[in-house]
Amino acid sequence: MSPLDTVKAFYVALGRGDVAAVIALLDTPLEWTEAEGFPYHAGTWRSPQAIVDGLFVPLARDWDDFSARAESFVSEGGEVVAFGTYGGTNRTTGRILDARFAHLWRVADGRINRFVQYTDTALVQAATRV
Repeated sequence: MSPLDTVKAFYVALGRGDVAAVIALLDTPLEWTEAEGFPYHAGTWRSPQAIVDGLFVPLARDWDDFSARAESFVSEGGEVVAFGTYGGTNRTTGRILDARFAHLWRVADGRINRFVQYTDTALVQAATRV
């Protein structure tokens, strides 16, 4: 599977809520960095379980219909950049999230070993503020 195919498979699995398939695409060790100012930013996570505990569980807890829809991609060697939109409704505020993102991925041997998130964290925070 090419790096681009691996990243696309990640978004497809995420979209259907298949956490096991998402985790199967992640390598160990791993570098996963959410944007500073993102509600779940915690530096760089280094294991799939840390991502589940620090990101996926809180997202499922805090949002209805949270999504990360990748709409276009640029791929060069083992790196892929995905451009897309976050969506969802915050369970506490009832506000709808609609924020663009860019995700930088590094893939080797069909497994993701690096992720860096770029997004307008002010839009995300605005959806979460009471």
